[in-house]
Amino acid sequence: MALRLIGGSGCGNGPCPAVYETENGTIVVQGFVVDPERAELVLPPGEGAVEIPRYILERALAAG
Repeated sequence: MALRLIGGSGCGNGPCPAVYETENGTIVVQGFVVDPERAELVLPPGEGAVEIPRYILERALAAG
């Protein structure tokens, strides 16, 4: 799967939270894993939740 970075933190010290667009026109979000029980989320099998800073999503939306 080919990814194109459309929003990131630019932290410069390794992998950081980011938003990517795939070659299929879908979105991949890289972030900090959220504990579903602690966040009171019910996730179906195969899904996960991540947390990213708000400004990264805002940058990604502005770039799209």
